[in-house]
Amino acid sequence: MIDDKNQKIELFEKFYEWLKSDGLVPTKSERLHKKKIFASLLSDNKMTIENFNDFLIDYKKEEIRALVGKTLLINDNHCFIRDIEFLNAQNDFKLISEKVVLSCKATQIERLKLEVI
Repeated sequence: MIDDKNQKIELFEKFYEWLKSDGLVPTKSERLHKKKIFASLLSDNKMTIENFNDFLIDYKKEEIRALVGKTLLINDNHCFIRDIEFLNAQNDFKLISEKVVLSCKATQIERLKLEVI
């Protein structure tokens, strides 16, 4: 799912916080623990990459959920997003407003964020 070194570097702190929230506890030094996980991530350690891919799914869902409460301009209509419904494991979703229900692909999130007013 992920092969971009820059994305790994950019998201590492959030990834580490996600691991901690999932119950990861360093046995000795958190600093050394972070270094080891970072090195494993950059060297494509199988288990670390599996965890990173799970993190990316959750991260994308959070980006999508952040649209709730925002107003989008859709076909010259102001639509207040009141809910999001996820459709599948690929994070395809429906934006639900008082005026329209819009089916979207997770890959469209960046474009949708540009439409927020």
